[in-house]
Amino acid sequence: MTAQTRQVACFCETTFDAEIPATADIAGDPGIEDLILDGSFMSVTCPACAKRLTPEYPFRLTGVRCVGEIFLVPETDRSAYARGRLGYSVGHPGRIAIGFPELMEKVVIFGRGLDDRVIEIMKYYLLTGAAAGGEEIADRDVVIVYRGGEAGRHLFNIMGMKEGEIGVARLAEGLYAKIAANLEQRVKEEPFRDFCAPPWVSLRKPAEGLT
Repeated sequence: MTAQTRQVACFCETTFDAEIPATADIAGDPGIEDLILDGSFMSVTCPACAKRLTPEYPFRLTGVRCVGEIFLVPETDRSAYARGRLGYSVGHPGRIAIGFPELMEKVVIFGRGLDDRVIEIMKYYLLTGAAAGGEEIADRDVVIVYRGGEAGRHLFNIMGMKEGEIGVARLAEGLYAKIAANLEQRVKEEPFRDFCAPPWVSLRKPAEGLT
């Protein structure tokens, strides 16, 4: 793992320098995966007020199953990346993750040996009500996050349907297999090609005008 000195600003108006990870290998750096998944990755403590902070800085994660490399673009740079105006190079990673939640999700997906394009299509079906005959929620400002497997099903959290509540959807393994069976054809078609094109594979991509 390599680190870089970054300046961090706390809510108490204290500014301090901290060593922030810049690159890591998911297999070669023990504990990195656990830190990402438990939300403590890049966390620092303010020396003045002792508040725990979780700043986001560009970060490259290598040795990732299925895609090789994930580059983390901080949430604050989402619009700049979407418009091609990012002030730094991301290189040529297998995947881009924007914000920690998306990085965590990608680590879960690839850790299970899954294809994130299939997972994003499953999210699309949840939004449009096409999955398991569900209610259409495409007109609502919702975020769907993949959480892993449970009893042979794929588990998703749905945020934004009701204020302060998190919904749960469990989709059968058979749906994943059905989508995967003709994935290469699906990703050439609308609307799937809009959000399944690497390196940023995300259902949120069309919302940024990337069509």
